[in-house]
Amino acid sequence: MRNTLISWKKELKAIFRDKKFVSIIFFMPLIIPAFILGYGALYESMASADGLKIGINYQMSEDESNLIKSIDDELEIVTKSNDELIEAYDNKEIDAYVIKEDKKYTLYIDTSTTTGMSIQEILKVYYERYNMLLGNNYLLQHNINPNEVFNNFEVEYSELSKDGNDYFSNFMVSFALIYLVMIITITAMNTSTDIIAGEKERGTFETLLTFPLKSNEIIGGKLLAIVTSCIVSSFIGIGTAIPALFYIKNHGEVFSKLNINISVNSVLLALLSVVLTSAMVGVISIFLCGKAKTFKEAQSKVSFLSMISLIPMFTDMMNVNSNVLYMIPIASGGTILNDIFLKGLTMEHMLIFIATSIIVTVVAIFVVSKQYKDEKALF
Repeated sequence: MRNTLISWKKELKAIFRDKKFVSIIFFMPLIIPAFILGYGALYESMASADGLKIGINYQMSEDESNLIKSIDDELEIVTKSNDELIEAYDNKEIDAYVIKEDKKYTLYIDTSTTTGMSIQEILKVYYERYNMLLGNNYLLQHNINPNEVFNNFEVEYSELSKDGNDYFSNFMVSFALIYLVMIITITAMNTSTDIIAGEKERGTFETLLTFPLKSNEIIGGKLLAIVTSCIVSSFIGIGTAIPALFYIKNHGEVFSKLNINISVNSVLLALLSVVLTSAMVGVISIFLCGKAKTFKEAQSKVSFLSMISLIPMFTDMMNVNSNVLYMIPIASGGTILNDIFLKGLTMEHMLIFIATSIIVTVVAIFVVSKQYKDEKALF
């Protein structure tokens, strides 16, 4: 055990002396809070129409003006001719414009932008209500009670979501958690390719074997160094993501009802999940790098691991819910983190994840220990 710890310290020093690995370990996790804050600001801007300006080629009636103000009183409406509207839009003086020809309204909106999407939603509501207003006026002119025509039933929405979050907030948190597992995977991939395949390519692995250390002690130290790097990287991600989530929750209207399970128990379970995932991806990376003779070959062999970490993203999009998801190595880390912080964790799923992770890691360690006793893997 003492020799394994000596090997571990030696590998950690080598990892943290390399600026490339330090940037991966310390700076990649900062993308998580940056994504949360950026996505929160983007969605907040989509939900707000402050400062938006729309051009029209007709004169609004008093009813129309009152109606548009009831939807958003910050929205500015300007009246111009058709040619002037096109010129004003090209000069970015207006954000969108409407051209009316007889009873047809043509809306010119760039929905590839958040501004355009906001305007589209506002105008959609406005023209639906305006059409209803005209219908009511017509019925009243013919002595028909509009309530007898339109109010035939009531519609009430009841929220079935357990957490009360909407799609956008769910996606934001889910993606951040899945990206956390990807960071663990990328960290393990990069460190293992260097301290395994890199050493073999540089010829330093052979020198290392001349030390009074067994191959298991050498590999054990390397595995501990990889896992330590992954844990440090993921802890930075978690430690910076939680304040970012609290910030957007407390400083934005859209995410004010964001419901994330952040408690002592959830954080401890998340840390356990991170450790198990780090150990699993670390030993798998060592096994794959042991099959390579060069650094580039090792990179190509481990590159698919980062794709596995994205599986929970696709299963969420397809609304797949199965116990199998908690058994898929590496990907199960993202699935269980989503449950812990967002969807609600069940003891059954946690036990499946823990058992599967330990079994895969132990089996992989056994295979690796045999692999590195073979001279073909060492050179």
